[in-house]
Amino acid sequence: MKEPSVTILVTLKNASSTIKMCIDSLLDLDYKNYEIFVVDAYSTDGSYEILRKYGNKIKLYRLKGWAPVAYNWALKRIHTKYVALIDSDNVVPRDWLKKIMKGSDSPDVLEVVGFCSSPKKVSTLQYLLGKELEDRYKHFKKYLSRAPTMNVVIRTDIAKKLKFDESLRVGYDSDFSLRLSKLGKIKYIPSAKVLHYHRSSWFGFFKQQYITALFTALFSFQKFKSRAKGDEISKFSMILQPFLAHCFVLLLIFSIFEKMLFSLSVIPLIFLMMIWLYDSIRLSEKNIKYMFWYLAIFFVRTFAWSIGFGYGVLRLIFLQIRNYI
Repeated sequence: MKEPSVTILVTLKNASSTIKMCIDSLLDLDYKNYEIFVVDAYSTDGSYEILRKYGNKIKLYRLKGWAPVAYNWALKRIHTKYVALIDSDNVVPRDWLKKIMKGSDSPDVLEVVGFCSSPKKVSTLQYLLGKELEDRYKHFKKYLSRAPTMNVVIRTDIAKKLKFDESLRVGYDSDFSLRLSKLGKIKYIPSAKVLHYHRSSWFGFFKQQYITALFTALFSFQKFKSRAKGDEISKFSMILQPFLAHCFVLLLIFSIFEKMLFSLSVIPLIFLMMIWLYDSIRLSEKNIKYMFWYLAIFFVRTFAWSIGFGYGVLRLIFLQIRNYI
């Protein structure tokens, strides 16, 4: 039987450190009926110049805007039966597309999700961030209610019908798949693996997590408040951490006026430390060095989430006050 037609869609901005590895791996796929569609958001780090060297091997475009804007723009120009979404910091094995396409063996399966693994020759920070993400993927069920877009295949007609919410800077993939799951199934194929390169510096990791939390507060909270109990992707313990951090800081500040609150401030801090310690021990697999690395990772992540989400909520409050006045 002829392989179903697939367009692999890659969107990026300033991904010069990984984009060549990504495109090279996509061009080497053991799959015949596919094309590569790349949308660059006017990169300033040489990414576009790297992509231009591929010539007619890829379809290359430039467009201002974030990922959901690029997705919707590209979908209008894609005519294959399926569209595969891959991040620009992913590298795929030769059999990736064949494996993930096996999940689309039923008409009620509208989206197929693959596994995200971590490359071996990376920094300790990247490796451990990858292990933590792998741990979440390992708890995925056969069918999901939502999925990140870093390794998915979607029926093109459904993607065009639903569209991505362009008002969302983060969470657009969750919003899209939650709406899609009401129409059909999202199937998980763990054998369809990609290698995902995480942030290589502490500042880059902090900035990524801060921006995620900020825009979650500004744009996504109302849409995803029903997910507050957590799921396979965002566990409840992850959602709880910034709120525990906020409780600790607020109690500490108000203890200036009421000394008893200083003792109470220790309670959320203890719970927070217990979550960090439990996950650090579990993920480090008895490697003491990795355990301390994970404690640092969780501290930086929670700090970034707390500042980003807190600032986002304050901006929402001031916006409501200004509109009221």
